[in-house]
Parts: sequence; C-alpha cells; structure tokens
Amino acid sequence: MNRYLAFPLFVIIAWLAPCAAADAPSSAPLDDARAALKANDLPKAAALLAPLTLPESKDAAAFSLFSEVKLAQKDTKGAVAMAEKATALDATKPAYFSQLGLALGQRMGEITFMEQAMMAGKLRKAFAKAVELDPNDLSGLIGLARYYATAPAIAGGSPEKAKEYATRVQRLDAALGEAELGNLAERADDFATALGHYETLVKLKPASAGPLAACGRVLAKLGRKDEARVKFEAALKLNPESEAAKKGLAALGAPKP
Repeated sequence: MNRYLAFPLFVIIAWLAPCAAADAPSSAPLDDARAALKANDLPKAAALLAPLTLPESKDAAAFSLFSEVKLAQKDTKGAVAMAEKATALDATKPAYFSQLGLALGQRMGEITFMEQAMMAGKLRKAFAKAVELDPNDLSGLIGLARYYATAPAIAGGSPEKAKEYATRVQRLDAALGEAELGNLAERADDFATALGHYETLVKLKPASAGPLAACGRVLAKLGRKDEARVKFEAALKLNPESEAAKKGLAALGAPKP
C-alpha cells in the first residue's frame, strides 16, 4: 500500500487537482487563498485560511482548501484532519471527500503497515462517497481505480475493478483514462499494452513531459533502450526539471559509442 497514489504524479499535480476545486464555494478570503496556493505561496495561503478554520468555524470550504495547502506543505496528518472536518461540516460536496481520499492516500506512505491496514477502509470510503455523490467525479474515480489496483486482495484489491474505474475515467477524460489504463498495464508487467496507452497520451498531451517519460520508462523495461533514451531526452526538452526523465536517463547509462 505504500505506493498508493505515488504514480504517476504528473496526473495528480497537473490534471487532477483542478478537478477537485472546480465547484468550490467562493469568497474574497477563499479566492485570495486559492490564488496564493496556485502561486505556491504556501505561507500566505495558510495565513489567510487560519482565521477561517478555528475550532468553532463552520466554513467547510476553508477546511478543505486548507487540507490542500497542508498537503503542499507535506503535512499529511494536518491535511487529513482538515479534510475530515470539511466532510463533517458538509457531507454533500464530492470534492471534499475526494480531497479527504487524496490526503489519506499521501498519509499512507508515512505510517506503519498496521496503520495502513486500518486507514485503507477510510480511504476507499472517502473516494466511494465522492463517486456516490457525483458518478462523474474524476478525483473519486481515479482514487478508486488506484485503490483497487494497489490494495492486497485481503483488503478488497481487484485488478478487474481497477480497470472498470479506469475505463469510466477514460469515458470522461481521455487523457486521464489513458494514464490510468497505462498505469494498470504497467503494474501487471504488460509493458507493450502500457506503451500503447502512454503513446496515445503523448498525442493527447503533446506539451507535457510526463507522458514522454512514461513511454521511456516502459520502453526501457521492454529492452528498447535507444528508443527510451529518445523519449527521455524529448521529455527534458519540454521540462528540463523532469525528475522522471532524469532518473530514466541515468538508469540507462551512457549511450554506446
């Protein structure tokens, strides 16, 4: 379970997060805090949200947004607490439950195996509630796809259910769906199928380095190192800071003379 929501990060950061906030309530302080978060000014965002999230506060939107800020600050425990408060104050917003699932997913990588086993049910229920409230909630659908892909069978893990939810994602957002289906195929060591999904993803997101790096990764696993190198280098042209591409090239070693 440690790897839950750990791959591929470019999906969560670049595509998924905006979906969760799409229908969030608006107010001047909240808008300012959202702008600060978008600008990665985390101290400012936290300062704006602090007076809106006092123990007696009833502003569910502020608590959910503060959960996002705390995740960005790598305070997963605080992010979970804020998201739980948001869902307790308003149990009608799918975005609040998706944010709780995301916070729990990040928290999973920092706790013991026994604690993970206890938290897994909460994580699944959070994403399931988001989808119950809105069957088209992308955050919830992706969360469930990844839960069923990574959970052990004893905790309800199921490749079949994972593919079912990934396919639902694909119907709503082709790029996100290709990323999830590629992820599932790669986890099953079906690298040829994974490559097909990632190549489609490159066509759908030509300006993103992540899909190119994903292609490079599976090409390397297929033993097609020269082709992998081309993909990693193309990813770095788009984003010179791409860690996935840098690591991929380093793993390939120096090219043959």
